[in-house]
Amino acid sequence: MTLRHGSGWARVVASLAWAVAFGAVVPGWAAEPPVPPVDLRALDGADGASVSSDDADLLSAQGWRLEIVAPAPLDALLRNYLDIARFQRESAAPDAIPISRTELRRLVVSAPEQARTLIDAEGYFGARIATRVSDGQDGQPIVVTLSVEPGQLTRVSKVQFVFEGELDARLDDGEPAARSLVDALSAQWSLPVGAVFRQVDWTAAKNEALARLRSDRYPTATWSGTSATVDATDRLARLFMVVDSGPAFSFGDVRIEGLSRQPASAILNTAPFRKGDAYREKDLLDWQERIQKLNLFDSIFVTTDLDPTQASAAPVLVQVREQQLQSATTGIGVSSDTGPRVSADYLHRNLFGLDWQAKARVQLGQNNRLGRLDFTSHPWEGRRRGLLSTQASRTVEDDKAVTLSARARVGLLREGERLERMQYVEFETASVTANAGDKVSDASAYSATAQWIYRDVDSQTLPTRGSTTLLQLTLGRSYSALQEKGFFGRAYARSTWYWPLPAGWYATVRGEAGQVFAREQVSVPDTLLFRAGGDESVRGYAYRSLGVVTDGVVTGGRVMFTSSVEVARPILARLPALWGAVFVDAGDAASSADKLDPRVGYGVGLRYRSPVGPLRLDIAHGQQLQDWRIHFSVGISL
Repeated sequence: MTLRHGSGWARVVASLAWAVAFGAVVPGWAAEPPVPPVDLRALDGADGASVSSDDADLLSAQGWRLEIVAPAPLDALLRNYLDIARFQRESAAPDAIPISRTELRRLVVSAPEQARTLIDAEGYFGARIATRVSDGQDGQPIVVTLSVEPGQLTRVSKVQFVFEGELDARLDDGEPAARSLVDALSAQWSLPVGAVFRQVDWTAAKNEALARLRSDRYPTATWSGTSATVDATDRLARLFMVVDSGPAFSFGDVRIEGLSRQPASAILNTAPFRKGDAYREKDLLDWQERIQKLNLFDSIFVTTDLDPTQASAAPVLVQVREQQLQSATTGIGVSSDTGPRVSADYLHRNLFGLDWQAKARVQLGQNNRLGRLDFTSHPWEGRRRGLLSTQASRTVEDDKAVTLSARARVGLLREGERLERMQYVEFETASVTANAGDKVSDASAYSATAQWIYRDVDSQTLPTRGSTTLLQLTLGRSYSALQEKGFFGRAYARSTWYWPLPAGWYATVRGEAGQVFAREQVSVPDTLLFRAGGDESVRGYAYRSLGVVTDGVVTGGRVMFTSSVEVARPILARLPALWGAVFVDAGDAASSADKLDPRVGYGVGLRYRSPVGPLRLDIAHGQQLQDWRIHFSVGISL
């Protein structure tokens, strides 16, 4: 049951009612079992009198020992944290100083109370504790025995919240948002009825509840008072909490500091809230992350002034430090799919002051040459961005055929927390020429595409839980010098799932499928068709080597599917970033579904989980080829 009230007198009355009802001030509430007295004569001097610190006999490590009789895990807890147990460990050292009988008496006397505190914190409030000291005779050591009968664990029997401040007033007014927040606090309370009552859990539960309230409209909320009443006889704990919510905060005006070359709209248009919206800490963190992804700023800090006098319109401050307006980079790399390569990139973060970014890329490789120019607008309202792109490439396939392609694209990108949507129109042309110089395929097309990317993973670069999905739908009209022109449709989907498994293993499952819909005589550009094989497809087969064979040359097919199952785990505990993996891949591309002939590849690999993504090295066996192939790559893909 949840109570709520606003006046100070109401709080006093409610607190007294709680105390009377649950035994906080009336007799009958069971006390903890008494600790039996300890016979300490074995620690007295030879004359039977207590030994003073001045003339105390010294006991070496062999002169006494501690025995703890308690069920696990309480025995380990007591051995780790009791003072007398710590002295016993230290006395075993070769250079240890012997302990005096007086000091040992003090440790023995204090041990039961220390044990009581430790055991209470674990939820055993009715434990029986006994201490006994045996006589050390005939050269035998003095034995200090601490016995614990913990009894039953204490469990929570009732939880009660009382709300004060503006939250209480909004509850009285029947505000749905206030009721929803209170219901969420109750549902997410981590020490519910029936749970074992431990001090550490009690503290954590209060901290979590207060953090939840502070993160959702009430950032100045505090505890007016909390109490836990424990019945050691019935092993029951009743929890009572009074929360002063303080005022409800709403977002006010936004002030931006640090801009000189970039427009304020690039920041403001990414905000997940408007002026007057309820304060939520998550909105500030999400906004800071969104601004970081713009690649315009070196550092971003978003904060709110939590002055209660400005709660109705709390000002928001965004402090940024801009990156350089222009940058250029060069790179060198190699992969099993495309061979060695060098690349150069140029980026202008606000071209001609038009609030657009421009990026140019040139890549020269053994099997692939590419030139690309992309223009991306700064964010518009609604987290939309404009896209302009051109690209031309030349690829030498594994069978020595050459694929030439070019495209131009105009589109609109909409970014969400998990879902990214893009629509674009495109002109694309592609031709495939055999090694002898004969053209096998030559077609162009105008098309319109809708694309959705959904990401729900625990890490963008090193996922171990969650899923990613890419879906594309395309409609277009093709033109060809070799075959008929006509309309076509295209559908493509790719999903990857990540699961943690027992014993430190992790599973990755991928599925991919695509199909082009058109009359058999209608030609479609090869770059809009499908091939399989390679690092991200079917390992054990060369990159783009699975498709339709025409005159000895592999071209794209109108139907494709691939699948993969991989399990991996860290190899060495001292090097957790290095993983071993085993996998099985299968798939094919063909001119029609009835001609699909799935090719299977399987093998083992290594993964190094670097901060920029996993570096992968695989040795795969292509079952149909009866041959082994090495694959290596870095990063993840949808």
